Amino acid sequence: MFWRRDLDLLYGEEVDMAVKPHPLSFIGYHVFFIYLIFVDFFLWRFHLLLEENASVLSILSLLDAVLSILGMNIVDAVFIVSFWIALTISSLIGSRLLHNRMLMLYAVLVAASGTMLEVYWSMTHYEIAFIQRSSFKLILLAGTAAACMILVEIYRRRYLYIVTNHRVIIRGGLIPKEEEIAYRDIARIYVKQGILGRIFNFGTIIIHSTFGFDLNVSQYREFSEALETTSEKAANRTLEENFKSRRKERPLLLLGVPDPRRVRIIMGNRALEAKESSL
Repeated sequence: MFWRRDLDLLYGEEVDMAVKPHPLSFIGYHVFFIYLIFVDFFLWRFHLLLEENASVLSILSLLDAVLSILGMNIVDAVFIVSFWIALTISSLIGSRLLHNRMLMLYAVLVAASGTMLEVYWSMTHYEIAFIQRSSFKLILLAGTAAACMILVEIYRRRYLYIVTNHRVIIRGGLIPKEEEIAYRDIARIYVKQGILGRIFNFGTIIIHSTFGFDLNVSQYREFSEALETTSEKAANRTLEENFKSRRKERPLLLLGVPDPRRVRIIMGNRALEAKESSL
């Protein structure tokens, strides 16, 4: 296995298992981007409908003077507004369901890029061969949605979770990175599974470190000094502030682990062995 060649094992360390995220673990993102492609298709049909019924938009003729400066017409202006509304609502739904705010950023970037390019080409009267300027936004949305689906799959394939008898190692990402945690530093391990995860037996393993719950030496010193020089109330306030700052520490997430409960049991047993040996 290629990953073993650059894996630096500690003294007496052995690999218990190495697993990759389940093929369906990122299905939610694929569904979201497929949904955007369908939105793109309906926006294209809506644009054709606007062109066929342009006379209905005559009530907005007061905007002609402003739009003429931008080299646009009423149909294009209404379509840009509709494009923004559709992307904003879609990204809000996706961000809410998938708990990822980056989807909102993606939607804003696509909408802003398409709008700015269309306005620029309209003002410079630049023609695009075989493509209407107003349709470029739709091509941009469909193209980026398809590209994101490919990137999500590359992201999944590059991830690897290595469980040894001393630590848990997470490797992967579009930009190669590596995270690890020793069993003696683990405070809590639990499994989170959705409906698909329960059906196909995969889920997310969440590992909290002891650093998120215990005071380190400097924090304990601050607490002791506050207790000696000020009131107990002020000392407790110092303790609470330190606890809140440590509690924000990000847990390690093992996304889409196949048979996560078995993996959790292996990690839990190793963590117990490490803590018993340190006593």
